[in-house]
Amino acid sequence: MRSILSSVGAVAVCLVAGSAFANSTGINGRSGKQSVSCTASGCHGGGSSAPTVTLEGPTALTAGQTGQYSLIISGGPGAKAGMNVAVDGATLTAGSGTKVVSGELTHSLPQAFSNGSARFDFSLVAPATNGTYKVYAAGNSVNGDKAATGDSHANATLDVVVTGGSDPVTPDDTKDEGGCSAATSGAPAVLIAVFAALAARRRRQSRQG
Repeated sequence: MRSILSSVGAVAVCLVAGSAFANSTGINGRSGKQSVSCTASGCHGGGSSAPTVTLEGPTALTAGQTGQYSLIISGGPGAKAGMNVAVDGATLTAGSGTKVVSGELTHSLPQAFSNGSARFDFSLVAPATNGTYKVYAAGNSVNGDKAATGDSHANATLDVVVTGGSDPVTPDDTKDEGGCSAATSGAPAVLIAVFAALAARRRRQSRQG
């Protein structure tokens, strides 16, 4: 009986460790944009202290411009780090140690901490439409034992304002200054033509009379 319980325990540990190890090459959908955290998804958690996650880079770009950004993770267990970055409407380009998965960035392999922090560099290409675009980021600080326990994560966001491009289309863009929609903007001209035809008819009738 004791040997059976030992075997079951070993399998359970392998399953947990295997889950964390399966994500060692990165995972998307955990940046915070989808309201799903690393802990909630069951891939990392249990660490005694959370890391500090910071996004650095320009907060203003012109349409089509490429900005250089960094995700910095410090504190926490502090052996190795992983990341996930996402943004709506803009294009992310991977840097060293990262890759693009379904339009999001994630680590290729866990990065070792150096002097108390880990840094992931990447690029963002501003879209052609003006507006404020929010960059979402999650950073893991792990103890490096390839298990899902004893690890911690934190999130960060950064707003990037894009100018110099086209303005976003809004429902009001389909209306003229008088509040009439573009589809009915020709109605006054039609009414004028009808009134003119009626007036001409009355003149003809008055001459005949």
